[in-house]
Amino acid sequence: MPHTKRDFLALALATSALSAPKSIRAQTPSFPSRPVRIVVPFTAGGPTDAIARAVAAQLEAEWRQPVVVENRPGAGGSTGSAVVARAAPDGHTLLVTANSHVINPAVLRNLPFDTQRDFTAIIRLADGPFVLVVHPSLGVRTLPEFVARMRERPGRFNYSSPGHGTNNHLAMEQLKAMAGIDITHVAYGGAAPATTALLSGEVQALINNLVNSLPHIAEGRMVPVAIGGMERSPVLPDVPLMSETYPGLTAVNWYAAFGPSGMPAGLVTTINASMSRAVRSPAVADRLRSQGITAAGGPAADFARQVEEEVVTWGRVAREAGVRPE
Repeated sequence: MPHTKRDFLALALATSALSAPKSIRAQTPSFPSRPVRIVVPFTAGGPTDAIARAVAAQLEAEWRQPVVVENRPGAGGSTGSAVVARAAPDGHTLLVTANSHVINPAVLRNLPFDTQRDFTAIIRLADGPFVLVVHPSLGVRTLPEFVARMRERPGRFNYSSPGHGTNNHLAMEQLKAMAGIDITHVAYGGAAPATTALLSGEVQALINNLVNSLPHIAEGRMVPVAIGGMERSPVLPDVPLMSETYPGLTAVNWYAAFGPSGMPAGLVTTINASMSRAVRSPAVADRLRSQGITAAGGPAADFARQVEEEVVTWGRVAREAGVRPE
């Protein structure tokens, strides 16, 4: 039976394919090939949850697959994070969390994972400054006035936090150390009760995320004293930065996406690009801006270096503040 030139070419290509390494012959599956789960290790309704859901809606439209947000709160965010740490590194289970992720190693005992070894840093999605708010009865409106009042009566005033070792707690301890003031910490079981304690006058101060504080500030039930960001907030433009009084004091909450360890670099790049487009889309960026949150972004490698540095930094802050792991 005669063979044509086309037959010999087809045979050569088939032989080449069979002799190629398995890694080359294997086809890389398209991503995503099924629904994607985004785990948020906090309760629904908070800023982390809101950012995750806004981004998920954009990803769902781009990826043409369901993107489901699942809230798994508990243990300072470690319960939900552990779910992702144990997941397959194929991008179909992701974590959207806050910078408590890099603080927890310094303040929580027996974490069920290693913060750096068991996760792949994908992207810093957004930055939200903290705000130092006080009860109106304290009678102060600026950070210098607040510090002066604390020095008048050292140890007589209290501040609340969502819990021992939270970034709210450590931010106030940083301020205490830099300002040389004595104010007593009262830990509550979450942001809601910590805020309620301030509103009721049980405590006199709180470093809180800006999103949760804005409605109460608008109603005059709490007074904003200083913003913890890198620049003044467009939603509270007249409130000075903490760093204007104490250079270097920048209390900021970042929100970011991680995956399990072992994710292929190409997959990380793909998800990073999609999430960057999502968080910077007008629908998401404008919504965040109205709440005092700024869309971020940037390469995964840059964020991975930031994570490594902040684990070290927050460990030092916790030690210097005398915050022991619990």
